[in-house]
Order: sequence, then C-alpha cells, then structure tokens
Amino acid sequence: MPSFPASRTRLCQRAGICALLLCGVLLGACATREAESPPQTVTVAPMSIVDRNLMSIQEDQEALFVQMSETQISEDDFQRRVLHIASRYDEILATSPNNIDMLILYGKFLRRINQNDKANLMFSHADTLDENIAVVKQQIGNYLAETGDYAEALAYYLRAVELDPAQAVYHYGIGELLATFRDKFVADGIYSNDLMDKLILEAFSKASAIEPANKDFLFRNGEAYYDLHTPRWDEALALWTVAGARSDLTSFEKDVVRLHKARVLCELGRDREALELLHDEVIPFLAATRTRLLKRITDADTPTGEDKAAAVPEPTDAQTPPAATK
Repeated sequence: MPSFPASRTRLCQRAGICALLLCGVLLGACATREAESPPQTVTVAPMSIVDRNLMSIQEDQEALFVQMSETQISEDDFQRRVLHIASRYDEILATSPNNIDMLILYGKFLRRINQNDKANLMFSHADTLDENIAVVKQQIGNYLAETGDYAEALAYYLRAVELDPAQAVYHYGIGELLATFRDKFVADGIYSNDLMDKLILEAFSKASAIEPANKDFLFRNGEAYYDLHTPRWDEALALWTVAGARSDLTSFEKDVVRLHKARVLCELGRDREALELLHDEVIPFLAATRTRLLKRITDADTPTGEDKAAAVPEPTDAQTPPAATK
C-alpha cells in the first residue's frame, strides 16, 4: 500500500509542547482566581533525558532522510548513519522498554527503512501499554494489510478513526484497504457489493474533505469511482472537472487530470471530446497513457470483421483490387 502522511505522535504532545501546555493550564487556573489573590510562582518540570534524546534522534533522522532524498550522501554513508540511529533507539529501548513515545518513533523509523516486522513489534508493544492511541492502531492496521490480513486490518483502521476521526490519512487507509481487497470482503460475506461501493466512496471523500489542499487525496477520490462494482463515470467526470479548475495544479497534475477526463469521456462514449483533450502532448512520463487512450479511440472507430469487409471500397480505374495486390 501506498505510504501516507504521518499523524502527530504522542511525543509531539508530551515532549514537543508539554511545557507550553502545562504553563497554559496553570496560567488559566490562575486567571480564574479572585483578583486579590497574590501571584503564584509556577515551576515547570524540565524535559526528561529520554525525551531530549528522542527529540535529538528524530532531528537527526529527518535530516538524514532529507539528505538521502536530495542525493547529498552516498548509500554507504546512509546505511552507516541508519545503523547509528537504530543503535541510539536500542539504547533507550534497553533502559525504557515501556516508553510509548519511543516505541512509536522507533516503529516509524523502522518502517521507513523497510524493517516492517520489527516495526510492528514496537507498535504492538505500545498497544499493550495503551489501547487508545490512534496512530498505533493505524500502524498495526498498515502492517496487517500489507501481510494480507485484511479483515483484522479493517478492525484496527476503524478503531483509529473512532479514536481520531479528524485524521484524513485514517479514512484514506480504509478506502485503500476496501478497494484493494473488495473481492475478498464480498466473497467472505462481510460486505455486499453495494455496501462496498458506499464505504469506498465515503472513505476517500472524507479524506479529501478533511484535507482539501491535499491533491493526492483529491485525485484518489476521483479514481475511486473506477473501483466500484458499477463505475460511476458521470460522477467521476464531475470530480475531474472540479479538480482541473484548481489554480494550484502543477504541469504534471494538469496532464494527469486531462488524461483522467479523457479516459472517463471514452467510457461515456464521448470520443470526440476525449480526442480534443488528447490533442496536445503531455509530459514524457505520461506519454504512454496518452498513446493508449488514442489507440483505444482509434480501435473503436476501426471497423472489424464483416463491418471491415463491407467497408472496403469498390475498385475504380485508379485503384487496384485488394485481392490482386502482390
């Protein structure tokens, strides 16, 4: 499954802004006291050594991944630093095995370096310590989906949404799971085809509505109409028309929307309109898709079988009969 945007972890809640939150609560309590009450001195507990180490590790790993994505370091150097970061997490794990923030951060790091089995051990341990952490449920759901345990994955995704319904990526995950395993959910009698269609559209629509600026969610919402038992081409066309009117599309995204609209128009039998959209070239990465769509329209217009035989023109003085061609 595709990788999705990371949600806020508990470390951000406790280590990153815990001091500010604590001050806010205490100051708010002071404000409700009578005006004549003398001011009180507020003492904020210092951040723990473990939390400071975790923040330092997280900063280092983010810098590492940025450098790797920009090819600023070699593969060997990347692997060396990955091992160093992992060893720092292991040191904390040895002394504070029940630190949930550490388990979540370490688990996410392990997933980024494709150590998914070990990552799931971290999230599963965190789940035994606290069963009400949405991001933990989501991460375990991701692992279960990737290993084919779709029914159990759905249970974890639904629990994540229940705990934190405002996270678009959780709804997105449900949509991807249902779309990917729809035949299995139907075969198992878990959902009917009609209900599957409803749930898939709802999931992607919610993700896009929660984060309207996220074009990945918008585009996947448009593609969801193709995943249905009975595709809804008119509704898909309406969504791609809205998407194409956005002012923040890159050249690549404009071409993507144009090709999607052309494909939907083909499905609706509106080949002439599709050809108009396919007239202009697209970026090289999408050229093959444009060619396939053009061929589809051409093939649809080319007579075959008896129709093709009937379409052969009668020979004239200026023509050679096909059968006589050498």
